[in-house]
Amino acid sequence: MAENDIMTLDEYVKLPQKYIVSGGFDEDEIRYKLIIGRQLEKVREAVLTNASDWPDLVQRTYIQNKINFVRHNDTYPLRHWVGYKPDDARDALRALWAKDDTPIRDRLEAFIPRVPDPDPRYPFHGGNRAWTRLRLLSPLLMVLDPRKYPPCAKESFVASYKRTGYPMPPKGADEAALYEYALEFLDEIVERAAARGFVRPCNRLEAQSLVWSYRFP
Repeated sequence: MAENDIMTLDEYVKLPQKYIVSGGFDEDEIRYKLIIGRQLEKVREAVLTNASDWPDLVQRTYIQNKINFVRHNDTYPLRHWVGYKPDDARDALRALWAKDDTPIRDRLEAFIPRVPDPDPRYPFHGGNRAWTRLRLLSPLLMVLDPRKYPPCAKESFVASYKRTGYPMPPKGADEAALYEYALEFLDEIVERAAARGFVRPCNRLEAQSLVWSYRFP
């Protein structure tokens, strides 16, 4: 993207306004993510109560949702781990999904190191491993509240940072730092929309949906 193509955040939050009014924004970007969050609530409860079918619920939820921001092959390490080392996976998911006020960074730092490296038959795509792992694992945070903790994918966020002239995250940032940085960007979008007098995007999920929908110029 050429430097003269950079737009202000004020201009950026104007992009989806006709889309929002048309109803397409909700239909295409919001509703299914809220459904995923509700489906994950059942999985979370099964994990926390150690229900006998929790491994199957984790695997089926990830597959059946057909989450468009997660490549199917990239989910293999997580699904394999849940199937073959369920005790390890359950303990890690309990740390991620605890029903308390544990900060997001602490949840991720307790969870991510326990997730196994990808099977060589199904390598992570792309260059930056932290970004790739975040794309795979951040949808699991939607169970806490998809409006507050939406999924995060490198291509959409980096494209939006560039498009708006927003600073890039620090080099070498880990998954937790990248996610916190993305949330700050989403909060900035919500604030700029309100300052412009737009009713929406009014939360992080709606801001993430703007980032995802307009990831290409």
